[in-house]
Amino acid sequence: MNTEKSYKSLLILIGWINVSFALVFFQLFCGIMTICMGVVLKSDYHAKKHGLILIIVGIMAGIAGWILNYLYL
Repeated sequence: MNTEKSYKSLLILIGWINVSFALVFFQLFCGIMTICMGVVLKSDYHAKKHGLILIIVGIMAGIAGWILNYLYL
């Protein structure tokens, strides 16, 4: 049970790091990775709230990062 909790918190942390990278560096890749982590959290770890938030924020960060990249280049 304790390892499941640590893996869950690790997935949440890596998901939020990918959100920040999706805004700046690798929009498509990090956005998709964030969505995948949200799906895994939602289905395997039964963290429906965290999973849904990561899915929505991953989509928004990927699109916003793409727009920011287009505007600054």
